[in-house]
Amino acid sequence: MNDARNPVKSVQTSLEIVETIKEHDEIGVTELAEEVGLTKGTVHCHLATLENDGYVVNTNGRYRLGLRFVDIAHHVRRRVPIYDIVTEEVEKLAEKSGELTLFTVEEQREGVCLYKASGENAVQTELYVGYRNELHHTAVGKAILAFKSQEEIDEILAGMDLQSLTDETITDERELREELEEIRKRGLAYNRGETIPGLVGVGAPIRDHDDDVHGAIAIIGPTSRMNDRLDEFSEMLNHAVNVIEINATSL
Repeated sequence: MNDARNPVKSVQTSLEIVETIKEHDEIGVTELAEEVGLTKGTVHCHLATLENDGYVVNTNGRYRLGLRFVDIAHHVRRRVPIYDIVTEEVEKLAEKSGELTLFTVEEQREGVCLYKASGENAVQTELYVGYRNELHHTAVGKAILAFKSQEEIDEILAGMDLQSLTDETITDERELREELEEIRKRGLAYNRGETIPGLVGVGAPIRDHDDDVHGAIAIIGPTSRMNDRLDEFSEMLNHAVNVIEINATSL
């Protein structure tokens, strides 16, 4: 039986092609073949199959991802039990704070943005629904990581490259563990320019009655606005999490 140690090469190739198209938005066969290191004939065969099933669209010889992925994304998000409850509160947070708010879950040692909302003053970032980030440098990521079990934290950190994105990013494991301990004490996580210089975030974990963490929500904005309102935003987050966790008990 095939497992992760014996991957199906043709499937890997198709997925690599999909990822490459995603990076370029639209791309021709020749350029695509050069990027993935395969012959044009091989790439064309994969593209023909993907096009036939609606996963890519061919417009005058240039390929882009098809809307089939939107349908898949919709079903994946709906499999997160608290999705509807959380998104309603994330929208309210955006309206009240005027900033960018988001909902993130952990998958395969990374944070995945499942929903975001923009207040009237929200900053524009490259963050989009489905965007993946390492856990150690975001408010939502650290909020999730801090409330994992010690065994899970050890496992995640063992496989994590503490990459530096800015001068403020924590890249030392001991320092990160100390930060996680502080997050557990106060119930909130902060990102002070660790992902993007000048951008501050405050995040809070969403937990169930067994204290298992199911994700985190955050408010993000520029230092010039966030620092003066951190206490206010922290209260907003705690209220939103309280509402989410109470409503989630009925699921």
